Amino acid sequence: MAIWLVQWVGQTIRVLDYVEGVGQVLAYYINELRSRRLHPICYLPHDGINANNITGKRYRDHLEEAGLETVVIPNQGRGAAMMRIEAVRRIMPMCWFNAETTEAGRDALGYYHERRDEIRSLGLGPEHDWSSNSADAFGLMAICYQGPDDPMTVDSLFERERGSYSIHATRSEITGY
Repeated sequence: MAIWLVQWVGQTIRVLDYVEGVGQVLAYYINELRSRRLHPICYLPHDGINANNITGKRYRDHLEEAGLETVVIPNQGRGAAMMRIEAVRRIMPMCWFNAETTEAGRDALGYYHERRDEIRSLGLGPEHDWSSNSADAFGLMAICYQGPDDPMTVDSLFERERGSYSIHATRSEITGY
């Protein structure tokens, strides 16, 4: 799991902190967020509404019971990885990174790369490796980003009432593509 803690301030995206782990229980990440004394909005990928294998509860429910506000981004469908990559390219010039607390995440972003078919000299999409969770999480943040000049907010796009979104939202409404 990878978590980027960002703050959207005007035209700047302040990337303040990064948390990652493998095989940790969800409580570990909740404690990490609490230890930073933050009250973030947690943007979860579409599988954030899946049930946890151990408890049977949805990941979103666990986070909300811990007092965190959540938004689950609907499945973006075919080509979602490329949409995230393009969204990151669009917002990267606006990003400021805290060098001390984001180094591991920045290393992962720098390593993230495409699988290649060398015989046909063809790209096969992103390679799924140690850098994928970090890059996917950063890409999801980029998809969710709404700048000060954007006419709609993520909240209005999903027409949500505390943590829910419209099932009628479409990919273009969510990503702007």
